[in-house]
Amino acid sequence: MGKERGRGRGRGRRNFQSKPYNKQNWRGQKKEHSKHNNDQSQSVNRVPQQKCTLLETQVGITEFTNADIAGFTGILKSRFSDFHVNEIDTDGHVLQLNDLNVPKAEIEAVDPTVLDEWRDKLAPIIDKEVWQQIADLSTLKYDNKSEQKVDINVSSLTKEERTLIHHLVKQLYRNKLVSKTIDQPADQQVEEQKIIRIAKPKPGRSDSRWNFPHDFVSFLVHKVNMDTSEVASTIANRLNLHPSQVNYCGTKDKRAKTTQRFCIKRRTPEAIANAARGIGNVHIGNFSFRPETLKLGDLKGNRFRIALRHITHPREHIEQALESLKERGFINYYGLQRFGNSASVPTHEVGVALLKRDYKLACELILKPRDNDVEFMRAIREAWWENRDSAAAAAKFHGNKFIEKKLLDGLATYGENDYAAALRRIPRNMLLLYPHAYQSLIFNRIASRRIKEFGLKLIPGDLVYVEEENDQQVKAPEESVPPAETDEIMEDVLEGEGDNPLEEESIFKRKVRPLTDEDIAGGKYKLSDVVLPLPGYDITYPSNECGAWYDEMLAEVGLTSEQLRHKEKTYALGGAYRKLLIKTDDLKWSFRRYSTYEDTLIASDWEQLKNIEITPEPPESDNCYTALLLEFTLPTAVYATMLLRELFKQDTSTATQMQLEKEEIIKKLAQEVPIIEAEAQPQPI
Repeated sequence: MGKERGRGRGRGRRNFQSKPYNKQNWRGQKKEHSKHNNDQSQSVNRVPQQKCTLLETQVGITEFTNADIAGFTGILKSRFSDFHVNEIDTDGHVLQLNDLNVPKAEIEAVDPTVLDEWRDKLAPIIDKEVWQQIADLSTLKYDNKSEQKVDINVSSLTKEERTLIHHLVKQLYRNKLVSKTIDQPADQQVEEQKIIRIAKPKPGRSDSRWNFPHDFVSFLVHKVNMDTSEVASTIANRLNLHPSQVNYCGTKDKRAKTTQRFCIKRRTPEAIANAARGIGNVHIGNFSFRPETLKLGDLKGNRFRIALRHITHPREHIEQALESLKERGFINYYGLQRFGNSASVPTHEVGVALLKRDYKLACELILKPRDNDVEFMRAIREAWWENRDSAAAAAKFHGNKFIEKKLLDGLATYGENDYAAALRRIPRNMLLLYPHAYQSLIFNRIASRRIKEFGLKLIPGDLVYVEEENDQQVKAPEESVPPAETDEIMEDVLEGEGDNPLEEESIFKRKVRPLTDEDIAGGKYKLSDVVLPLPGYDITYPSNECGAWYDEMLAEVGLTSEQLRHKEKTYALGGAYRKLLIKTDDLKWSFRRYSTYEDTLIASDWEQLKNIEITPEPPESDNCYTALLLEFTLPTAVYATMLLRELFKQDTSTATQMQLEKEEIIKKLAQEVPIIEAEAQPQPI
């Protein structure tokens, strides 16, 4: 028999955070070894087909920190169990789901004799018959179609006596019943009166009597192959909250196993746990209470654990590349994710149109048909492009989560030619993705040119963060938030309603300073200390040759730094600073054998918590493959794909990765065809 091949999940896109290719599997049909591994089973073998996607060279990604060391090939995210991300909080703790306990409301016990005294005191108001009604009510199952309540007229009681009733109900029936005081208006037969209503609590409803140590309930979310926003929206919907009321520090990769912190105001842990129950591939736990909510950027970084499969190069060569990466670091490029998934309409082109106030062009680019759209989106775009009927096109969407839907609604509402007003229907954080993508393009191009022309040496005029009195670097806003929100938060600071806006701007400009010859000679600074600006109207540019490059690149599209101030505040770009290089001092690696593509190589939080064993490493043989296991920490706003690019020394774009995978498939199919044919021959009797 030929070597059994495991069932991975084939994908048409390969830019390291891609979506599955048409839900097709090309590697085989063998089922998962464990029900806890959630890669979907498929039954069709096929070679992924290329689509028109961006290449790294198109977004300024061209250089390496050590081009002299050759790269190697490996397959990333063959399964989403090959990519694990754990958030690191602001205290430096790696967040791991390891506690599934759901805190319960703690009600201080009262001595039974005291309870009897309370009963006797309330006997004139609540007799034995009423107590029996309350007891019967506590045994019922909640039914919103029937009246499940006991009303007690307490108009003659003092506030202290009414409070006593509430305490007594809580002590006797805990969470089985709730009580509240209400004013019942008068009618023709009954005067206005004050009553205490005892009723069954609604399932999942927060008990206002829950003794919250702090207002905000914090918990960890471990998700598999799901978007962060999708998990948050589902929990919010089940708690009757707006999605914005479920807070988190930043989005994590979809095609991965990730753990991060969520935060919700004054909802009981039990209600939150019930809301999360039944969401496929999601587990929550590690509940705690916080005095403040979470905000975007409230994290120190992320811990990555990654498996690169089908490693064929000699280990000595791979370890040389790893040692070089650990010593020199990698260029802190913005990854391809920043620029969208279409080569025909990259997001930075929309950004340029917005910055130049060409709102018609911006709308047309957003709605322009593109060859890599899913079928329903392609049909909507083509219909609008042909007849410009925005209302009809918008009606074809199910739900309201797409930018295109919001824009079409705006055009239908404000008129087919009021492009500026229509764009305002798109949330600000989504709109900012476009001009931020253009900033990212400029950064990438400047970084590449800086490395190409000056190498890894410091030069006078390079920018570094200014040191404060405590010898700690001033932390730029860009470094404290996720990639998609980086400059938005920073610009909110610059555009604040201060007493002296000009002074605020000058303070931001003074966050960096240029290096002098004396600084360089002193040996205090390294290239990993150097920052490059993202272009903006309130930024300090390098005082060397690099500074002029910004003007050149802005001029290529007819812009200047001052024009980035923009009359429309939403599109104004103050600028930001970003490290040129990132070093990974804690980079660890190991090699591991595996037999099939379905072998689980890294234990997730859930598997560790439940003591689920991953696939044992097989003994060495000709039938084994080799995987490289990596573990490292990155700051926020840094792309793991750019670290891997430095190792591979090759383009991480969809097209390149698809071609590599296609070649591997063809090789394997060619090897197995003769075996299959031999198995089909009649066997001698």
